[in-house]
Amino acid sequence: MVSYLAGSFSIDQPGVQIPFVTNRWVVGFFFLAHIIFGSFTMGALVLGPTFEWIGVRREDPRFERYARALGNVNLKIFSLGATLGGFAVIVVVALYGKFFVTLITLFFWPAVVAFSVWFLTLGGILLYNLRWDQFRLRKGLHIVIGYATAATEHIFLFIIVALDSYLLTPGQGQGTAAFFNASYWPELGHRFVGNLSWASFFIAAVAAVYAAASRLPANRIYFHWAARTSLVVGFTTLVVQIALGAVFVESIKQASPGAFQYSMQGPFAWLWLLQATFVAILLVGSNIYFWQSRPTGPAPPLTAIVILASLVTVMPAAVFPKGLFWLRYLALGIAVLLSLLHWLISRPRARAATPDLRRSSQVTLAVTGATALLLFLLMGVIRTTARSDYTIYGVMKETDSYGIFQAPSKGYYP
Repeated sequence: MVSYLAGSFSIDQPGVQIPFVTNRWVVGFFFLAHIIFGSFTMGALVLGPTFEWIGVRREDPRFERYARALGNVNLKIFSLGATLGGFAVIVVVALYGKFFVTLITLFFWPAVVAFSVWFLTLGGILLYNLRWDQFRLRKGLHIVIGYATAATEHIFLFIIVALDSYLLTPGQGQGTAAFFNASYWPELGHRFVGNLSWASFFIAAVAAVYAAASRLPANRIYFHWAARTSLVVGFTTLVVQIALGAVFVESIKQASPGAFQYSMQGPFAWLWLLQATFVAILLVGSNIYFWQSRPTGPAPPLTAIVILASLVTVMPAAVFPKGLFWLRYLALGIAVLLSLLHWLISRPRARAATPDLRRSSQVTLAVTGATALLLFLLMGVIRTTARSDYTIYGVMKETDSYGIFQAPSKGYYP
């Protein structure tokens, strides 16, 4: 029976085609769902022990409460993110068999390491969180365990970025040249900081919701402090992310100019305007919150100028006179620098009492948190659509990626 089934099997099976939505968007949906939880975990694993360490140095229990809350969240959502990631891979295997085998053949051992390291991460998360009280007299060791757990999770990021960046800037390399391709390092830095940024903005939004729902004044004050602290971390890392994003885009322009042109001028060029809009909302929202939480004399004019500069950054290219498109980048630079200045001016004095969170501030934090999540997901969509009809830009067309992979020669597999 088995020999009959094997003999009747044809290697020339038609590829599976999802109607209406198409294969690419189905795969994209599952990966975006995975990224929401996976990237948040990556950011939170770094933020948790960092806040715990600051709490030890400053002898401020708020930081430990914050760190412990992050640890509990990671404990609950890590397995969900990993499960969605595994399911996304299964979908890729089913819909893009030839593409998957081609990619995994090139990155076989890195992929084995990437998915195996999750066991170390899971063990670290359990040890860090479930033995928190047992380490109360050995805080240094507990913080080291937290950072070690974050390091194992970022081994996964280190490897996955190689696969992801290779799809857009494969070049001519094999082995280490394929792994460390032209856009690898810029994308790695951009995504690492991006995880910290969007996670912090989102935590600020959640803290604002908790502040609004809490009936205890002490809890409201704590959640307001947590919201402001998270927003500041999200804002400052956003500034770094914008700078690294510019380097990332330039690396794509140099290594895959066709993909760069298609992304900027093709049918999905409007996504860049949407991205600029989200960045503008985050910058303006941060300034409005700085103004709301600690009103100062310079706050109104600084916020107004940031709003005007942000409006310039979201204007279509056709609005700018010929040769003056650089004004958009100048406006973005002005908005970022003035936002940094506003943050420095609005910083509370040392040991100052944290004021209660006003309703308007809660709305601002909720908007920036949701926008940060949408921005992070949109960046992945822009990166994917830049490949046009390629799965591996310049190497493999999407039409060549379907079906069952057939080894080109006997002995192809070891």
